[in-house]
Amino acid sequence: MFWQRFRPDRRPRPGGRRATRTALRALFPAVLGMALVAPAAEAAPPGAQAAPAASGTARVDTAGTDNPRPPGDGDGHADGDGSKDRLGRPTVTRLGTFGGIRYLRYDGVFEGRTSTGRFRVPYRISAPADPHRGNGTVLVEPPHFAAGLGTLDSYLEPKLLFSRGFVHAGVGWSTFRNRILDPSVPGTFIEGGFLEDGERVDDEIVTEFGRALLDARRKVGKVRHRYVTGFSDSSYPVLRLIKSGAASGVFDLAMPFTTDTFDPQTDMATGRYRGKVVVVNSEADDSSTLIDRGVLPHRYRFYVVAGTPHVPDLLAVPPALPGLRGSTPATFVPALRAHFLQGHDWVRKHKAPPTSTQLETSRNGTVLRDDQGNAFTEDRTGRRVPRLPFVELGEARYIPGFIGSYDNVRTVGQLGFRDHAAYLEAFHREVRDYLRAGYILPEDAKVMRKRAALCPPSTYTETYRDHYDEFLAVTPCAAAR
Repeated sequence: MFWQRFRPDRRPRPGGRRATRTALRALFPAVLGMALVAPAAEAAPPGAQAAPAASGTARVDTAGTDNPRPPGDGDGHADGDGSKDRLGRPTVTRLGTFGGIRYLRYDGVFEGRTSTGRFRVPYRISAPADPHRGNGTVLVEPPHFAAGLGTLDSYLEPKLLFSRGFVHAGVGWSTFRNRILDPSVPGTFIEGGFLEDGERVDDEIVTEFGRALLDARRKVGKVRHRYVTGFSDSSYPVLRLIKSGAASGVFDLAMPFTTDTFDPQTDMATGRYRGKVVVVNSEADDSSTLIDRGVLPHRYRFYVVAGTPHVPDLLAVPPALPGLRGSTPATFVPALRAHFLQGHDWVRKHKAPPTSTQLETSRNGTVLRDDQGNAFTEDRTGRRVPRLPFVELGEARYIPGFIGSYDNVRTVGQLGFRDHAAYLEAFHREVRDYLRAGYILPEDAKVMRKRAALCPPSTYTETYRDHYDEFLAVTPCAAAR
């Protein structure tokens, strides 16, 4: 597992990940490429003219992010409970229209004091231009050290969130690289928290920001629910806030993914955190402390996606960095998107998500695999559940890792189908089962079915390998037109 390689000391203590940090710093130039996948509007730094984009991105206010808040702005705690935390006057950028809802982005500075010290850090809020068009839910994301707000930009994506009226909000929480959100903003600092390899980390800033959003009604509207999410590096502040209890009463749902080490079930059972937690991991991640033990069926879910790497090919146009392009078609992203919306329904409708899953193992703990070498998945009751459709059909061996790979690709004939039409029929059945299990959204299932049909007689995996550009664009191959 990726984190096992770099983490000899697995205790969840601040500053105890020096080996991991050293390895990640070495990987920084490559992982930074993930940020290039971000839409132009989201990746543009505050203070820079946003490039025109298909969604209609344009700058509409050039006020500096470090300007003082104008009287009556009403953002932050200062006008409410008298605390010093406040959201400074932002610059405003048009993001475009999503599902008929116009969105704006606010870039500013959040300053105040946690229990351990003062801070002044950048924030970024993406919200409906008309706050009444929002769904009353804010998703808070502490930035990843390399990919920044990657949950918004690359994993859940603006189209999924904004067409449904979600507000997204990011805030700096550490002085290390992009964890500060925007290193170009002048005058930022963090005085509290703890030191990690010479950089300051203060997780409490995230919860203070969550509280301040309640008073930012001119930007975000009336807030009914607040969620927090982070992946890999940025999942750790989320899990530490659960462990410390600081997240309780602030965030109704926590959704860390591609993570490890911490045991949120223990912290939740002791009453430190009273909200709900949904974790999604790749096969490459060490999930030993996260597997659902059944002690919190109304508040905890864990899902693992067989065959998938820690960093997937995000299948983005323009393509991701060369290290990911063509690495593997196996990805946990469809499951992540489905489980996020299920978590949302869990909070607001009390509709329970699918049962937690885990890799199927023998009595001695060995992962059970099919004849291609792909891991089987079961739910926590021991019932075998659907895997990714192309994994289920055995189209290849999908090799998890930090960045995945695959081999032993089989043709339609080698899979035992008389022709491509018979293969497609079986593929559609597997997609249907995956959809019914709750591991993919209908819109993502539709795209998956289309990709399997792009280049007959090629399978889904062969099309990914041999016709990558057509696969990305979901465009039929020339011979199939």
